[in-house]
Amino acid sequence: MIQIWVWEVPLPPALQPLAGPLGSAVGTFLFWLAVALIVQLIVFGLLRRVASRTETDWEDVVIQVSRRPLTLVIVLLGMVNSLDHLGLREVLSDVVHRWTIAVVIAIVTYWSWKLVKEVVVHYGQELSRRSETRVDDVLLPIVDQFAPLVFSLVGGTIILQYLGVKLDALLVAIGGAAFILAFALQDILSNVFSGLSLLVDTPFKYGDLVMLEDGKVCQVVRIGVRVTQLYDIYAHALIYMPNSKLANERLVNLMQPTPELVSTVTVELQGDADVEQARALLNDVLDGHPDLVGDIGRKLERVDQFEVLGAEKRAQGLVRLRAEQSVNQAVTASAQALRDLARKVRLRERGGLSRAERADLLSSYEAMAASLGRVERIDKRLDGHRGALEEFIQACVAELPKESLAARTWAWVGVWTQDPDLAGSEDADRLRAQWAGRVLALLRRVDGLHRRLARADSLEQRLDDALDDLAAWIPDHFKQPAPGWKHSGVSFRGVSNGVQEYALFFYVDDIELEHFFRQSRVEGQVRREVMRRLPGAGLRAGVPRRDVRLVGGGQPAGA
Repeated sequence: MIQIWVWEVPLPPALQPLAGPLGSAVGTFLFWLAVALIVQLIVFGLLRRVASRTETDWEDVVIQVSRRPLTLVIVLLGMVNSLDHLGLREVLSDVVHRWTIAVVIAIVTYWSWKLVKEVVVHYGQELSRRSETRVDDVLLPIVDQFAPLVFSLVGGTIILQYLGVKLDALLVAIGGAAFILAFALQDILSNVFSGLSLLVDTPFKYGDLVMLEDGKVCQVVRIGVRVTQLYDIYAHALIYMPNSKLANERLVNLMQPTPELVSTVTVELQGDADVEQARALLNDVLDGHPDLVGDIGRKLERVDQFEVLGAEKRAQGLVRLRAEQSVNQAVTASAQALRDLARKVRLRERGGLSRAERADLLSSYEAMAASLGRVERIDKRLDGHRGALEEFIQACVAELPKESLAARTWAWVGVWTQDPDLAGSEDADRLRAQWAGRVLALLRRVDGLHRRLARADSLEQRLDDALDDLAAWIPDHFKQPAPGWKHSGVSFRGVSNGVQEYALFFYVDDIELEHFFRQSRVEGQVRREVMRRLPGAGLRAGVPRRDVRLVGGGQPAGA
């Protein structure tokens, strides 16, 4: 008879020589090995079939990550259990037990980290692309970079305690060593803590363009533990800047609050030019470029006159401007309608909303939600979507009325991606990804407010605030129609050396496009168009007057 785990199993006469501690140990180990095989092949196989039928795939990842570690843990614990039957000396048995359990703890630590990395971090990154806040953009890099260290410290501490190591003396030794290392590695530690401060109190996010103190314009690629990677857009090179230095730099974020960047072009004309005629001509040039922020109504009248641009560019620019004008009109009308509804709710909620008034409010909002774009239970649909966010938004927009704000916006983005000056699929993909996130945020807010209005237990005193919040969010964070101060303009600076000087100031719509060269291209096209139109208007470019004074012998001064 042998003992397998807690059961006593009789042996046939032919196997009686196996009876005893050795047979019990072998039998117990084989039993646990069989359990591990059953878990590996059957249990996990069934779980994978069940997980494959779910709408999300995080269950598949958990199963895949857990398969080998759990099997190893079962085998090791079975080995520990089998050793109990051998009757080894107490000291030897204790050592084997401790080291085996230490290995189990190490496997569990690794398993825990893999779950965090493959599930929490990976799907956190997916969710961060869909979210509106920047909190996840800050927390995820911290978790990704420091979680391995935390897991290693916790797992290592538990293992040392289990092996009987006295941590008091070890901690004292570590404290002394840390004190010495703090002086030796103070620069590295300074970079680490500066990196943490940049992640927590960040002046930029990944992908932003920043101008350094030396004038270099760089894109933020990655904030590391010790250094931050910056891409120099003009030198086409990566800059690895220590975090401590970057934290003390005076940075200019060119992408905040919006990706439009002001440009100034100087034009010099002959001193006898008619100032008002010149200003009118220069304003017409600026109003005719489709890539500049301005009054869309005026731009639609003047794009065809901008002959420096090719026919395809002008035709596409007109289509894009009309689509954007439609979006701006929907933004303005929607925000005003929401404010009007909020004012109506504010007047009625003073005496409490009756059931009929709440039904009337919900009916009014449903009509408004249709004009904004409402997809019912969009969060649940999003959780079940597998694929790119842009594909999800495309499917949602296809269900909406074409005149809804969401549908107009997505149509405008589609037209924008056809701009012949864009840098191929790189710019088109970036625009679609950027605006897919914004359209998703709009759809979620509209549906969320509808569900809130439909709930009988929602606070009546907060409904007007919720409507006002959505009314403010649409023009501030979804799509901002260009304010008047962003429209192009011309300033007459005066006359110097017989030359009139004019400053043309304008905003380029998105400086990140065309691999960051959109601004310089537009500036060059504005200069060329000005030079092309001057002769037709009877104006001439200015040439600074230089007085030449003849001295002794008829030679110019300084000759």
